Amino acid sequence: MNENELKEIAALKSKEYVPLEGFVGIGTGSTVKYLIKLLAEDYRKYSNVTFVPTSAESMDLLNAGGLKTSTNFAGQIRIDIDGADEIDPQGNLIKGGGSALTREKIVAVNSERLIVIADESKLVKKLGRFKIPVEILEFLSEQTVKNLEKLGCNASYRSGEKSRSDNGNIVVDLDFGLLDNIIEKEIELKMIPGVVEAGLFVGITWKSIIGTQNGAKEKTYK
Repeated sequence: MNENELKEIAALKSKEYVPLEGFVGIGTGSTVKYLIKLLAEDYRKYSNVTFVPTSAESMDLLNAGGLKTSTNFAGQIRIDIDGADEIDPQGNLIKGGGSALTREKIVAVNSERLIVIADESKLVKKLGRFKIPVEILEFLSEQTVKNLEKLGCNASYRSGEKSRSDNGNIVVDLDFGLLDNIIEKEIELKMIPGVVEAGLFVGITWKSIIGTQNGAKEKTYK
């Protein structure tokens, strides 16, 4: 099976965890698109569900599929299903390849449970092969990037539509190499003035569902 087929396997399994009422977070990315497609095929089944998308792209796909969405509500998000760029053995993540990291983290930490879906290529022993996306304000952005590089990384600006978030902010990628202490790194990054959010998701994941050549593999972390 190719990578897309593995993503579809993970998405199909995650659909079993979508409740039939309440608020449900829906992330951003190629694997999540398969989930949205599956949900849209049964849109009548989810008439009592309000989906909380982490990007304009996901919102458009959900609405086009006849599914109800909201990003301004009072209530508890029961479950959040999202993708990842890297997943380590403890369920820690690098996210933000699609520039939605800030909204993704807001939805994740305000959900009772986070399920991460991906193909098996996203599994790593240690985070850091994938550069860490960081969302920064445009105001004095060059100075912010210089301060980030003082932490020991090489920073690169993006080009094209992924160079900015839906919030209108700049997204840069930081190359630290493989990371030894991700908790400290997340704190260091977020202490830099001008940083909105960092794409390290530490200790948030409840369960991962991974598409493999032998089917969907689930792992629970907490």
